[in-house]
Amino acid sequence: MRTEEPGRATARRPPDRKARIAAAAGDLFCERGYHNVSVADVAASVGITAPALYRHFKGKPDLLLHVVTGVIEKIAATAQAAPDLDSYLCASAARSVDRRGAAILWQREARHLPEASREELRRALSDIAGRIGALLKDARPELSSSDLELTAWCVVSVFGSISGHRAALPRRRFEQLLYELGDVAAHHPLGTAVISVDDEPGPTQLYADLAVSRREELLNAAIRLFDERGFQSVSTDDIGEATGATGPSIYKHFPSKTDLLVAAVLRGGEQRRSATERALARAGTPRESLNELLRSYIEFAQRHSHLIGLLIGELDQLPEKERKSSRQAQRDYLALWVHVLDEVRPGLDTAEAKITVSAVMTVVDNAVRTGRLGERPDLADRLFEICTALLLRTGSNS
Repeated sequence: MRTEEPGRATARRPPDRKARIAAAAGDLFCERGYHNVSVADVAASVGITAPALYRHFKGKPDLLLHVVTGVIEKIAATAQAAPDLDSYLCASAARSVDRRGAAILWQREARHLPEASREELRRALSDIAGRIGALLKDARPELSSSDLELTAWCVVSVFGSISGHRAALPRRRFEQLLYELGDVAAHHPLGTAVISVDDEPGPTQLYADLAVSRREELLNAAIRLFDERGFQSVSTDDIGEATGATGPSIYKHFPSKTDLLVAAVLRGGEQRRSATERALARAGTPRESLNELLRSYIEFAQRHSHLIGLLIGELDQLPEKERKSSRQAQRDYLALWVHVLDEVRPGLDTAEAKITVSAVMTVVDNAVRTGRLGERPDLADRLFEICTALLLRTGSNS
């Protein structure tokens, strides 16, 4: 009969080790991106070896699927458990502060999963929006099914928006602000605003109407593929195939795949800057400046939804110099919004302003990139009125 040596403790595997591994992986995927994290990195962060991790997960893809699925299941549980809309808003505000990186996982990292898994996750997210729509219908029976869908996704976007920035507030105030923003998105009347059409095409539209060269074809294809699959998952052969060219022919126009990404991100920044300058030049008062800034961003997002995807998810893949420059451009753009908003709402706390503006941008970004929403002919009008209400914090029941 075998006995333990006196004084020697038997190592026991913690019962929650799998959950610890998943939590650590989620944090690392949010911080560095899926392709920049190894199994060994995750194991080390938990204090185990890689072979020990494989007792729980088949590999990194299996780990990513578990993490993203877990995030969506928690969001779904919050929606399903809420007896009414207000309860959902309160619970989501608290959950979002606790797991503020959650949206990044299903927005950015889920692209690296197999198509079948992504489709299943999309259905799960649609079910969540449907459940929120049901809560909204109880509170706002006058809304059409399409408006319920739009409003539900706007509410989801508000709570997910804090994944994209680091602005912070004291816990209680942070939750309260998110609740207020979610409440505004949920209750603001629809059909009250119409954006006038600018008959004079700006540089962006003029550019879009030009004949497309082979170089532009390659760049446009790369932008779409990088957004849909992620930079690391796209090869030059993929880009060539999308344009009817061979992979090596790409190098006649771009020295490397990274140069394609750099050119794409630079294009996004330049076109957004041009649209912003034109918008602010039309304004005469602080409120007009805010209106024009919002209007220009909605137009930009609708015309360049794949570029929006790159600016959200692929900046970390840029070389250091370009990455720093792009990050600074993002901070400068946010600072411009905060400055304009401060002129309309003097004395607004800077952190609250950043959180509010980030919520507005996320609402726009997600709406133009989400299924049927992007096809609504009145989407620009509806986004303008919802986002204006968010910026001014009007139309809420709170």
